[in-house]
Amino acid sequence: MKANPDDIYDIFDNSDDIQELELDIDTSWHGIYFLLTGDTAKDQVPDNIGKAVLGGTEIGDDFSDYGPARYFEPNEVAQLYSELKQIPASQLAERYDIQTLNANNIYPMGKRWSPDDKEFLIEYYDFLVNYYKTAAENNQAMLLVIG
Repeated sequence: MKANPDDIYDIFDNSDDIQELELDIDTSWHGIYFLLTGDTAKDQVPDNIGKAVLGGTEIGDDFSDYGPARYFEPNEVAQLYSELKQIPASQLAERYDIQTLNANNIYPMGKRWSPDDKEFLIEYYDFLVNYYKTAAENNQAMLLVIG
């Protein structure tokens, strides 16, 4: 993949082949990132746990409006999982504050977050942590795309 970054497009064009291996966190990515870091990531992702959502080494050309695909080596996946497992979903649930999310215009709700949206973010956070767990346990690299 690193040698031929354009192969990324082939992977996603043939998404039926990777369906069992992929995780789609839908539109929860920005909310999860914000609850993990308190940062909006409008410019650059800080070197912290937020990398699990928006980090990684860029590979290839822009894949979408959100930039190029990014990847993690197996050791990076394991490190991120060891950090994620220290942050229980209940801790993110405690950080869920409608006024703060709305004030920071967090995607996808913008300024329309409600109490009902908390469960959505927490559920997808659990999916994310379990995905990292499986990849770490199997010594796998990871490819991230937002688009």
